[in-house]
Amino acid sequence: MRKLDGIQAIVFAEAIMVLMADLVAAGWIFKIYLHNKRKSALAFSLAWIFDFLAISSTVFTNPIFQVLGVLSLPAFSALMFYGSVKFLEEESIVARHKTLAMFASMPVFFIIYMMGVYAYTKDAFWTATSAATLGISGIFVIAGGLLLKETEEIYKTAIKILYVSIILFGVHLVPAALFGTNEWYKPIGFTLSTVLIVTMVAAMVKLTSSELFKPPKRDDGHPINLEPGVVLVSETEYQKIKEQLRDQPVLAFIRNVDDIPEGWKYYFVTTIPFQGKFENTINPTNLARITEISYRYLEEFAKSGEHGIIVIDCLEYLTVYNSWESLMKFLSKLRDFVIVNNGTLIIVLGKESLEPRLYAQLKKLVE
Repeated sequence: MRKLDGIQAIVFAEAIMVLMADLVAAGWIFKIYLHNKRKSALAFSLAWIFDFLAISSTVFTNPIFQVLGVLSLPAFSALMFYGSVKFLEEESIVARHKTLAMFASMPVFFIIYMMGVYAYTKDAFWTATSAATLGISGIFVIAGGLLLKETEEIYKTAIKILYVSIILFGVHLVPAALFGTNEWYKPIGFTLSTVLIVTMVAAMVKLTSSELFKPPKRDDGHPINLEPGVVLVSETEYQKIKEQLRDQPVLAFIRNVDDIPEGWKYYFVTTIPFQGKFENTINPTNLARITEISYRYLEEFAKSGEHGIIVIDCLEYLTVYNSWESLMKFLSKLRDFVIVNNGTLIIVLGKESLEPRLYAQLKKLVE
């Protein structure tokens, strides 16, 4: 009995730790939602409230808390999944078909799982209630984690820790359904839950608090900011900017040679070595040459204390002749040159010109 009391004390202490982590996560992420209005943050905040209710049902034996526990865990998993979907939407990322195809096996897995639980426990009521709750929750939690994995190219380690811990949390609900009626498993299962939930909370708070989690800037009809830095503009916005900068000594790398302002220094990016009118040509594979010309231009303006402006109106064309990795390295270096020399880089690109995942990566790189 003393040993059991000791186990109960450990489980109770871990439950209190998780409850505190849930409240911290819910409050902190909701504060972030109020600041940036990202719906994914609201969904994640509400998810931790429901996890708080689910854990409360394991601490208190009141029937009301028991009912809340049965409902709260699926609500937690649903909100985690919904938050992941909204997160991808906000980042302009479409889940790859391979990831979506994995979801097709989940209904079959769930039925096999339910049959396995009943075969092992011989308890129809447990299988139809607690095991079903754990199973359906696990499926949606794992699905949410798989969706978050799609943003790894943008958020790197921060999102990797989060989606791995989320997937592991979903997976660990399977043995919880099998062995949940056994006293020996309760401290093991609860310890696993505690470690995974605390890891998830820490990773999610860190992710949502990062600069990268700020909502992407949207075109609201206001004038384009031409302060030092990098800006992505649409073709329509570019036409307005062209009028603003018609008398400025802009350096431009272009494909469309119509209506080029007289004051601009431009290079026609093409694979054909034109002579005469288009003698200033650059091959699209010669990114080093574009970098060199840009650097000299920016350095010259910086020395005179003036504001150099570079326009790249051929990014889509460059993607045809260069790998995406090479292009990202080129733009990253050019961005650094622009910032160091207090210049402005204007990249003309329609959002529909790139895959959503690549467009989102580009935005994060140049912002």
